[in-house]
Amino acid sequence: MVKFDKKKFYITTAIAYPNSRPHLGHALEIIQADVVTRFYKLLGKDVFFQTGTDEHGMKNWQSAQKEGKDIIEFLDANVSVFKDLYKKLNISYDNFIRTTDKKAHYLGAIKLWKELVKTGDIYKKNYKGLYCNGCEVFKTEKELKNGKCPNHPTHDIEVVEEENYFFRLSKYKEEVIKQIRSDEYKIIPEIRKNEILSFLKTAKDISFSRPKTSLSWGIPVPGDESQVMYVWCDALSNYITGIGYESDEKRFKQIWPADIHIIGKDILRFHAAFWPALLISAKLKLPKQLFVHGFILSKGSKMSKSTGNIIDPFEQIEKYGLDQFRFYIAGAMPIDGDGDYSEDVVRERINNELVSNLGNFCYRVISFVNKNFNGEIKDIDKNKKIIDNIGKKINEIKKHYSEFNFNLTLNEILSISDIGNKYFQENEPWALIKKDRKKVQEICSLCVNIAKNLSILIQPIMPDFSEELHKQLKLKNLKWKDIGFELKNHKIGKEKILVNKVEDVTEELFPLNLKIAQINEVKDHPNADKLYVLQVDLGNEKRQLVAGLKEHYTKEQLKNKKVIVMTNIKYAKLRGIESQGMLLAGDDGKDLGILTVKKSKTGSDVFFSGLKNLDKEISFENFQKLKITVNDGKAYYKHLELKTAEETVKVEKVKDGARVG
Repeated sequence: MVKFDKKKFYITTAIAYPNSRPHLGHALEIIQADVVTRFYKLLGKDVFFQTGTDEHGMKNWQSAQKEGKDIIEFLDANVSVFKDLYKKLNISYDNFIRTTDKKAHYLGAIKLWKELVKTGDIYKKNYKGLYCNGCEVFKTEKELKNGKCPNHPTHDIEVVEEENYFFRLSKYKEEVIKQIRSDEYKIIPEIRKNEILSFLKTAKDISFSRPKTSLSWGIPVPGDESQVMYVWCDALSNYITGIGYESDEKRFKQIWPADIHIIGKDILRFHAAFWPALLISAKLKLPKQLFVHGFILSKGSKMSKSTGNIIDPFEQIEKYGLDQFRFYIAGAMPIDGDGDYSEDVVRERINNELVSNLGNFCYRVISFVNKNFNGEIKDIDKNKKIIDNIGKKINEIKKHYSEFNFNLTLNEILSISDIGNKYFQENEPWALIKKDRKKVQEICSLCVNIAKNLSILIQPIMPDFSEELHKQLKLKNLKWKDIGFELKNHKIGKEKILVNKVEDVTEELFPLNLKIAQINEVKDHPNADKLYVLQVDLGNEKRQLVAGLKEHYTKEQLKNKKVIVMTNIKYAKLRGIESQGMLLAGDDGKDLGILTVKKSKTGSDVFFSGLKNLDKEISFENFQKLKITVNDGKAYYKHLELKTAEETVKVEKVKDGARVG
């Protein structure tokens, strides 16, 4: 059993790579970490929860270059989207570390490097290896599947030959094996423990830097400006730099070591082999536990842009509700495997488990007590069978929470509300009240206590639901120690429906019909200095458009571009020339940039994820009421990204916050 100190209880996630928008996998991990944080706070621990972003590396640099942005401007914009998601998910983190933070992170990463040098564990040599640009990591032949990285099958593997610094992983592998086998560094679940022990048997030294000519964006190696720190010393060190390693040693000593690291299975060896070896070399304590979760799949497949099965967490929160989304994500993951995200199952679980079971029990009890006893409970029905049964389940729930087995946690919580529902139903208080009013009040008092216990048990997963239930019960600041059946002589508050049923989703319609058009010809408007007359090809038809682009684009810049055209806007004459549609562009008040694609075919549909375009004619006035905005060089409507079947639509030139018109 892992022993925890009484000092700060330190929980971390892996830091996210912000080269694009956050996806469902980011939501999964941050929700799991938040559940763990809230659970240990309920137990009375002084929890410190850190997350953040991994901001160096080639992918970030290249993505910024593609969008024509300064690297820090690019990162600031993307990091703000991650923070926005975490806010919407009600994540209770204490620190958000960015690896571009020169005050905290650079100082700590450089100190760690120097400590490894001092121990004699860094050396330089020529190296030839297989490099995956998607992972930004060197791979072995064994790790590849049909010559491709399993995590990035659309990327070509590069053969890279260069001079790098290396870290002596081989020197520490036996000590790391010993720490993991003994559970001094506990890996959960067992399948991941066995996997890393197998890897460590043949572990070799690891590349620890890249030449600046290969990796220009990163922390320079101390004493060698020609080299940049590789991901191991840079990204992994965030767990210590974020809490003051080098920048605030008093704080660092108070918080380190981490009690729990939470990561995905694709970065297991980095955290279970490389990281503990670095810490041993630097004479730092090892973390206590590493929880490794699986992937969240979409209909059995890993989500990727290439397969077009990406699910937007912003969209799902808006569609189903925050706590309902957290509930499903937490319950979808088995401890030792992958989970699946299916909107059909989301709706089914909300309706059958949250509405019909948990929500129904709490609402019917509170409303019955208000209607028949003016909200007052007194003595409790001492039904030993019910109380003992629930008590056993509460112990199981605590065990499942501490072992990160959240789907079993939820199963047991729901089984308690099921017990409450059956107990209430079988006693028929509505019929018994005329014969034995005192007994009915005792039955209701026991049910209110069950509801109180449920409000505590569900709090880490559904904090808003829990808070609302506390309000209705007129209770606050409940902790795990408050679980029990002692609440009596108490007056509750007014009932309110806690969870609403999700109706079968009808296809949401979007009032624009958007198509890809290629500009074939650009001419000056004969009667207007700022307008062009464009001839465009929509695949199965050709049209004429009038567009105010003359101050922003030359004719040569526009010709042959693939642009986005609204085809169902009412035709209009602009200074005597008919415009048979409208070309979409972003306008930030200073610059104007067209919406464009490269790979998609002329005539293809352009859409916001999950919305069906309409053909019905729309007026310019009604179009203006739609709020389509630009963020990170892309167009969004209610957090939905504008795309085709092949790619995401890009917006040229304009700043974030620009309006599309």
